[in-house]
Amino acid sequence: MNTALTSMKPETLIRISDLVTAHGNKKYEPAAQMAEAIIALTHEQGGCLPQDLNTHGYTPDEVFQHWHMAKSLAEVELKLSRKKR
Repeated sequence: MNTALTSMKPETLIRISDLVTAHGNKKYEPAAQMAEAIIALTHEQGGCLPQDLNTHGYTPDEVFQHWHMAKSLAEVELKLSRKKR
């Protein structure tokens, strides 16, 4: 386990999407942005289905392309945020 992350105060933890897009790597940025939308929707309505992202400006093609990666990133971040409580 990365002790640098675990020793940080909860309010200073880096978001998963920040780690994915670090070092100028733009390859996963669309999935990271979609993960943020999934997290927001999950907080608002208790969950997120792929079609829910259409209300956040994502096209069906974008959802098809990035859903699995974005959902996985969102689940990790949501799980980590529950552990902080």
